[in-house]
Amino acid sequence: MQLKNPDFRIETTTLCNANCTICPREKLARPKVVMDNEHFFDLVCQALELGATHISLFGYGEPLTDKGLAQKIEYCTKMGLKTFITSNASLLDKRKRESLFNAGLSHIRFSMHGFFENYEAVHRGLKWGKTSNRVFDFVYDNIILDKPCKISMSVIPMHGENVEEIRKFWESMVDWLEIWYPHNWTDGKSYRRVAKKKKTCGRPFNGPVQIQADGKMVVCCFDYNGRLEVGDTRKQSVRSILIGDRFNAIREKHKKGDLTGLVCDGCDQLNIEEKSPLMYSNRDDSCGVGTTSSTKTKLKEF
Repeated sequence: MQLKNPDFRIETTTLCNANCTICPREKLARPKVVMDNEHFFDLVCQALELGATHISLFGYGEPLTDKGLAQKIEYCTKMGLKTFITSNASLLDKRKRESLFNAGLSHIRFSMHGFFENYEAVHRGLKWGKTSNRVFDFVYDNIILDKPCKISMSVIPMHGENVEEIRKFWESMVDWLEIWYPHNWTDGKSYRRVAKKKKTCGRPFNGPVQIQADGKMVVCCFDYNGRLEVGDTRKQSVRSILIGDRFNAIREKHKKGDLTGLVCDGCDQLNIEEKSPLMYSNRDDSCGVGTTSSTKTKLKEF
């Protein structure tokens, strides 16, 4: 079998150095762990065999807390794979910047939700001045190196910041800027009402593959506590999990639109809405949804 989605996501850590209001970390019941390099390398080899072209090294944690991150990225680069991380940037000092560039990182997305005191109210534990300067330094170094790394910025305006204000500040610095309304992380938050629903978001059928830092495979990145676990990659191959009974049972429920008993049942990602949750994107003028953030692969609905 070959993957329908070229993006293969491996959460390398559940550790985070912040306590942001938009994330339900207070409800996180999974172990706080870092995936060892050996298991990561094995997963990358399996991903390559299944046709992956991109490895996303992030999930529900801050990738820069993983001391082995650069080695993991370098391994992917040597295997001919593109790499993508999303980061709050606060730990991105000179040494880490150099290690990411040297490892061959393909794409980094920064999450910066607000400015100045509003930023600090959202990103509890982080400081606007220090973190924004680290973003500026990464952008500058990337230019000096002839832009080997794509840079994205993701912003959720939690304190009334308007689109033009955000664009004026960030758009000229980065390759892609996207401004979103906040989402619920399934049942982790309640920012959006659950509107009339689609049968499925398409993820159980089209991926991307999503593996947690403890090696468990889940169906969806929004499932922060891993309740849609479909297998353990420390005991089973990725291929066997993808075609296994547990995964197929979830696919069947999505196909029928019967999500009873699944965390999907109250998920706002299944909303049918007149207004897109994507307020602005210079990567997709239509502000379409139903695509992955890394490769913009369509998640076809059934």
